[in-house]
Amino acid sequence: MAFWKKQPALRGMSILILIMLATLAPISAQDTAPSSDTTRNLQSGLSVSDTLDEANAARVYTYTAQTAEQIQIEVTSDTNLVALVTDGAANTIVSQTNIVDAFDVQLPIAGTYYLTIFSAAGIPESEIDFSILITLESGSVATFQEPAQLITQTGIQMSLAWDSIANLDLEIRDSVGGSLRFATPSVASGGAFGINQNSVCANQTTNPVEQATWPAGAVPTGSYELLVYYQPLQDCPTSDPANLTLSATVDGQAIETIEGSIAPGQVFLASVTIGEDGTITTGASGIKVDPPTATGIDISTANPLALGTAVNGSITRSQTAEIYRFTGQANDVITLSMDATGGNLDTLLMILDPNGNIVGTNDDRANGITNAQIQNLTLIVPGEYTVIATRYGQSLGGTEGTYALLLESQTVTQTASNEVLATLSNLPRGSVAVSLQWSTNADIQLLVRDPQGNTLFNDRTSVASGGQLISNGNLNCTVAQGSPLLYAYWPEGRLQAGAYEIEVQYRNQCNDNRPVRVTLNVIAGGTNVISTTTQDMLFQERYVSSFFVDTAGVITAGDGGLFGTVVRPDASGFLPQVNATSDSIPTISFNQTINGSIRLDRRAEFYGFDGEAGQVVSVQMQRVSGTLDPVLFLISPNGIQVTQNDDATGDTRDALINQFALPETGRYIIIATHFGGQFGVTAGDYTLGLRPS
Repeated sequence: MAFWKKQPALRGMSILILIMLATLAPISAQDTAPSSDTTRNLQSGLSVSDTLDEANAARVYTYTAQTAEQIQIEVTSDTNLVALVTDGAANTIVSQTNIVDAFDVQLPIAGTYYLTIFSAAGIPESEIDFSILITLESGSVATFQEPAQLITQTGIQMSLAWDSIANLDLEIRDSVGGSLRFATPSVASGGAFGINQNSVCANQTTNPVEQATWPAGAVPTGSYELLVYYQPLQDCPTSDPANLTLSATVDGQAIETIEGSIAPGQVFLASVTIGEDGTITTGASGIKVDPPTATGIDISTANPLALGTAVNGSITRSQTAEIYRFTGQANDVITLSMDATGGNLDTLLMILDPNGNIVGTNDDRANGITNAQIQNLTLIVPGEYTVIATRYGQSLGGTEGTYALLLESQTVTQTASNEVLATLSNLPRGSVAVSLQWSTNADIQLLVRDPQGNTLFNDRTSVASGGQLISNGNLNCTVAQGSPLLYAYWPEGRLQAGAYEIEVQYRNQCNDNRPVRVTLNVIAGGTNVISTTTQDMLFQERYVSSFFVDTAGVITAGDGGLFGTVVRPDASGFLPQVNATSDSIPTISFNQTINGSIRLDRRAEFYGFDGEAGQVVSVQMQRVSGTLDPVLFLISPNGIQVTQNDDATGDTRDALINQFALPETGRYIIIATHFGGQFGVTAGDYTLGLRPS
């Protein structure tokens, strides 16, 4: 949004306006102060009607901006009027004479502004009727109204009911920052929590109800957030979804009940807003999305965010996120803080890299502190980064309020266990740079295999081709300071022709069982070859991707995706091909050895044999040449993956399905492939043998 710029022609207009004001009925300094008449306080979206006459030749109104914002002012009258907008220091923001159409005004900072309306013809000889309508322009901050007090005869009643013995917990966050739940059964606003239902196995009921009440008298207006947690009990676990109903009544006025379904570990969100006139409205409701997502958020318009300069904003029901942008350089280490300054706002932050990947998120900077902070995030890709300032629950959330956002540059020292590099704020770039970032305490492992087949990972931090691993993320559950980072690179001049393979392995939950989305960036030959954020990864899952450098130096990214788990690699990517070619798959006989080869254009070969239920067989696949890392799958007659093997032992890459008892009679299919399946890139020749046991 461009700031309003004074045009040269307006200088004369300003002088004319000052002369006009001097000839009007006296308008002193007090006239520019807010009037005690509430009709003089303008609000976005609310029209105000008024009159000019001989005794009131000018009218002064106030408008409060929560932050820098663009408004549109529409003055409707049958007479030519003049509008003058000034700030609290009497500086002219804009002056508009002979108003015909609505006009835009850019308010540069938060604060109180004054709108003066008078006739262009001077002191009116008769009454002039007019109306004013201020509209907040798209992309500006919606106005947050601080909670007031509503006097009630019967207070507030809110309740949660559900239809099972599951342990659901109700929490209500009131509009002034109180959190009412079984652990905090009273809050400063007067709320009291009732009985905590189904919290122990011995006292379970099939139709439980939890209630919270505020007594008659003054209650806070504003937004109340209702949260329902499904927390399974260890001694009497329940795993079935529960159907829930949320109810609320304010001074005898009831909302339409909110209904939903919730599964173990989920959080259901809803909100209720109490107006100053006693009206009660409900907001959106549903299961909280975890981890947070940028899907559906318009990031096309954004406010600039400068290093070291705090900006103010607000989150409301009508505006649940605000967007900012800043330019970052590779190796920058930044900290972004979002602190609530008003209301009951529970802040949430996300940072998107120049390719739109979420590279940092935070809800609470520490236990018991709901302000958000992304600490010591190392920027990998240079360019324009996007900041999403929002709230817990995003569009489903119910907290509202003002906040301060601050971007800072940090110098972070973090000693990797391999001690190759201690300072992550000066990452070497080289001819190949592979980075992995995520935002949980989980131990994620990065493995990069070079064209010679040598693999760089935590236990081998350098390889003969020049590759080095210089950051270990949360290795062995030693949680990294700030956003965890894994970083591998090859020095300049070490870019080799051939295929590079990348594996991301979710190795340890480290007492943090949240799904993990990792952001992978690969810069090779000065080009950002891969920039992607994975889908949710669960414990022990593996993601595989690759890129290929041809002899002319042209670099091409390969496909990427999940390849099952460490325990069970996944053959599903090959099953459509197996089904389509089942009639032409060659047969392998018992005690026969077959020679085959895996290439980038032939990632798997299939063999069939007939087996009897209970028969014990062994299948062995051995590398003969190349970088091939063999993997075997066995598919049953009904098309199900019944067993598999990656490495026969810890000392070999060869694959062995050893002494497996066939579950049924029929034709089995052997899939001979390489690590990563349809996403892998190792290649070479092999021998395959089928043996009865």
